Amino acid sequence: MSSKTKLIIALLVLLVMALGVVGVAYVTTKKAITGPGGAPSAPPAQGEISSSPKMGRFDLGEFVATSRDEELHYIKIQVEVGYIGNLEQELEERKAELRDAITTILMKLNIQRAKEDYIDHFMHKDIETELNRILGKTTSESRIIKVFIPVFLIN
Repeated sequence: MSSKTKLIIALLVLLVMALGVVGVAYVTTKKAITGPGGAPSAPPAQGEISSSPKMGRFDLGEFVATSRDEELHYIKIQVEVGYIGNLEQELEERKAELRDAITTILMKLNIQRAKEDYIDHFMHKDIETELNRILGKTTSESRIIKVFIPVFLIN
């Protein structure tokens, strides 16, 4: 075989491989769009969006706690909770108790663990679980469903 023939065969092989990749990408995209049932998934209707329960937000304020490291370090966060139902009055009445629980959670962390838990949202979940335990609202309609930590600082 001449070098020209080898070049043409190599180009044809590359072209077939490229078409194969494009074909696989096309099939994968189609499956992602249609979903597991095969029918295209439609966006939620306007009535479904507005009928979902509204989430209220309650600001628990800023927290500063010392870490468990040998050196003196501080962890500073701001916490807001998202809730459904009519929890606002109870949150206001029990704010001090909830703040104590969050400070206790922070004081059990060292700096490295605090960073990891914040990034992985484990800190958010720990706070949510503890606050729901304190409020005794783990299965009822009115409960904390999300914890927001807009400020996270380590000194």
